[in-house]
Order: sequence, then C-alpha cells, then structure tokens
Amino acid sequence: MSKKKGQKDQQWFDENYSKEKVIVITGGWRSNFTGSLKVESFKDLESISLKKLKLTSLEISNCTQLNKVDLSEHSKLTSLSVTGCPKLTTFICSSNGLISLEISGCHQLNNITDLSEFTKLKSLYLKGYRNIATLNCSSSSKLDNLSVIDCPKLTTLNYSTNGLTSLEISGCPQLKSVTSLSNAPKLTSLSMIDCPNITKLDCSSSEKLTELKVSDLTELKCSNTSIEILSVNLCPDIKILDCSNNDKLINLDISNGTEFEFLDCSNSKLTSLDISNCEFLLKEHEQNSNKSKMFKYPSDLKIIQKRITKNLIIIGRTGSGKSTLSNVLTRSEDFEESDCSNSVTLDFQKKGFEWNGKSFNVIDNVGFYNTHLSVNEVWHKIARSFCSTMPEGISQILLVVDDSRFSAAEVEKIFGLLNSIFENDILDYVTIVRTKFNNFKSKKECDADKKLRNEIINPRRNIVYVNNPPTNIQIIDEEDEEVVIINKKIRERSRKIILDYLYKTCQDNYFKLKPLDQYVSRLPNNQ
Repeated sequence: MSKKKGQKDQQWFDENYSKEKVIVITGGWRSNFTGSLKVESFKDLESISLKKLKLTSLEISNCTQLNKVDLSEHSKLTSLSVTGCPKLTTFICSSNGLISLEISGCHQLNNITDLSEFTKLKSLYLKGYRNIATLNCSSSSKLDNLSVIDCPKLTTLNYSTNGLTSLEISGCPQLKSVTSLSNAPKLTSLSMIDCPNITKLDCSSSEKLTELKVSDLTELKCSNTSIEILSVNLCPDIKILDCSNNDKLINLDISNGTEFEFLDCSNSKLTSLDISNCEFLLKEHEQNSNKSKMFKYPSDLKIIQKRITKNLIIIGRTGSGKSTLSNVLTRSEDFEESDCSNSVTLDFQKKGFEWNGKSFNVIDNVGFYNTHLSVNEVWHKIARSFCSTMPEGISQILLVVDDSRFSAAEVEKIFGLLNSIFENDILDYVTIVRTKFNNFKSKKECDADKKLRNEIINPRRNIVYVNNPPTNIQIIDEEDEEVVIINKKIRERSRKIILDYLYKTCQDNYFKLKPLDQYVSRLPNNQ
C-alpha cells in the first residue's frame, strides 16, 4: 500500500469515527485497506470492535473512555499497540501472526489475552498492568524482547530464554523469582530494577550479555559475560558479587556497597577499583602478601582505598545539552547526544575523570519533559541518582539551560522542587550552565546576560556560560572535517571555563543525602 493511500485511509477513518462512542466494523470494510491504522485520542470512544480486517498494524492510544477492545480474526495483523486507555477492562485479540504487542497505561485490565495463541510473537511490552498476578509467555518460543514494567501485583512470570535478547523487569514488588538466566544463549541486555523480593540473580555464562542494570540485590553472579560497564550502586546491601572471567569488563562501580562479604573481579580488564566505602574489602586487601579468598582481583589492579571526589550532578530539560556537557567534562563519547527534543537518556549514567590532580564524578540524568516518562518517574530517577551514586554527597548540581529555551519560570520551578524534595540548603550547591551561548568567551557579554538573568531569577544563582557544538556530525567532505576540528576546540574552551569555575567552587564539603525512601513522598505527582 502506498504512503499516499495510507494517509487517505487514515483521514477517512478519522473523519467518520473520531467522535463516535461505539465503533463496529466487520469484514469488507474498504477491503483493499491492508496497511496500518491509528485510533488516537478519540475522547468519546467507549467500545471498538474490528473483525476480519486486513490490517497489519494497529495503534490505539489515549482513548480515555475506552473500556472494550475486540479484535477478532485478524489474520494479517503483526503489530498491535494499546496505550493510555485507563478505563479498558475487556481486551480480546485473536491473531496468530502477531509479532509485536504493546499494552501500556491500561490500569484496569485484570488479565492479558491468552498468549499461547501468539506463537510468532517476538516483542512483548507490558506497563502499568496493576491487577495482573500471573504472566505466562513460555509458549512464545520466538520471543526475543520482553518488558514487564510497573505490575505491582505480579507474583509469577514465566518465559523462554532460548531466543531472548532483551529482558526488562521493573516495578514488580511482589515478584519473588524469575526463570534462570544462566546460559541464556542470545541475551544481550538485562534490566532488573525495583523488584525488592528478587535478591539473588544469576546470569553467568550468558556470553553475549553486554548490558546489565540491577537493584535491590544481595547476591549477583554475572561471570563469563561480555559486560563492559557494571554498577551495583542500586544494591546498597549487596554482599556477594562474582563478575570474574569478563574479558570485556573495564569499569566496575561498587562505591555505594558497604556490606560486601565476597567480591571476585579476577580475569577482567579492570585497571582500578574504588573500595574506599567498603570496610570488609579494605581489610581483605590489607592482608600482607596473602591472597584473599574473599576478594579476588587482577594482579595489576590499582586499588583505591581513600579518595576525595567532586561529585557533579547534571540536570536539565530534554534536549538542553546535558549529555553533551557530560561528554565535554569527561572528554569522552560515552553519553549519547541528541540534537532533538526526543529523550535519549532514559536512566542516570556515571563516569569519573581526573583534572588538575582532583577526582571528579559526573552523573547525567534523565531530562525534564522526558518523552517516555511521567513527571513523577523523572524525579524518582533523579532522586535515586542523587542517593545511590555518591555516598559522600553532592559537590555541585549543574542545571543545564539551553540559551534558546531559557525560561526564568522554568528555572524557578526546578529550584522550588529541589528545595521541597531535598530541603533548603541544596540550593547552595546549584549552578546554572548556559549552553549554546555563542558569546561564551566574551566576559562583557556574559556579565551583561548574567545581570539580566539575576534580575528575573530569585534567588540569584551562579551562571556559567559555555558552547558545546556537535562533533558527531556526518563527514562528507573536507569542510565537514574542518567543522569537527573547530567544534572540538570550542568544546575544549568550554571545558576549561567550567572546570576552572568548579575547581574554585567545589570545596571539600558535600551536601549530605538521606536514604531515598525519605524523599519519595515529596516527589511531584504527574499533574
């Protein structure tokens, strides 16, 4: 079906049905319509029944009154998405050719349709299924992507690991166990977050596993994998960690782990490890020349037993240049940059660097107005990054503001939230970083702008001016190569400006943080 024809069919559907309470279409309807259909923001729609159609893709979204969906005998349907329908209670679907299924924000659904019919299903995304207790997708042997998020009553989850490449389970507090992930042959990405009853995880010998995110564990076995970067900072009570025989592992962060009883990171590519907050590992390391059986590590590993680190938290709206600033400060490309307003940072990310003999940590966060997360979810992730990545405390919060989007009201709102969540003194640790400020090298221009901003922002805050143009542009000719060279020099100037400022501003005192649960009740709602 041509794109032009598809647009006409969609327009025809919207014009005829967007104001209906009940939609019933069976067979024969525009029989040559074989492509995709969107049912989006039909505010009055309560029931929709589509049967025997030749659709291949169907999206139903933000139909706030919808309570029934009946999709029977859709032999061609391969992709189905139902999102943002909070009153939906009845969901019927029969399409044995379905490859992708997404159900999100349908809070009143009690049970998902029988997944045993979907033998070709490859991708399943479920979020906000508040009443589901059991989910069995073990019959979907071709499933390679599974996400189960915010299902507070889920107690049982079954799946096949044979073809699984990505698994995300989060916000399932009643779930007590998961199918063994040891030797999962194709698994590359695994996330197990906010499932406090799952305290032990074994994903060892999953040789293709490159990405692992976990929380609340006391024991983690992830040896013989391909993980490059591993953080267990969301597991403050972790006691046992085996990440041995990972010849790709170059970064291990255990700075928030004070309860360790066993750590094996031998046969890895680690060059340094900070154990300054773990009393047990410190004692094991100090055992004269005897090798500890409880703390195993590469023979040439640099053990950091005491370190004073400047902890920099970076926050700002999506697309403001947070991740770019993180790359500039760390002289890396580890933080994904984007020049659009769509969110690419979906969780916090941490990286350390040295400058002028001092150690710094940069923590990049999800952006305000994130396109994938609610207001509450954004602030929960930010609060978690504050509490879990820096046991010493916060040295400085860098609020990144795009020069073209500067809004005093927005800045004051963020100040107000920081103040109400973390208490008053935290504002003493905040600096505004103006990005994309072309005259950042001119003291006169910066001072003039600073005077103007301080007249409208209350309370007054320090402002640093930088410009971090992109360096990840597509190279087609010599002119593009010159642009990259010039932009790298501009970014280096920006780096020096902000690090000179931080070197003077960040003293050895920290803003001390409380446990995360003491802040959760203060987080903003989703309104």
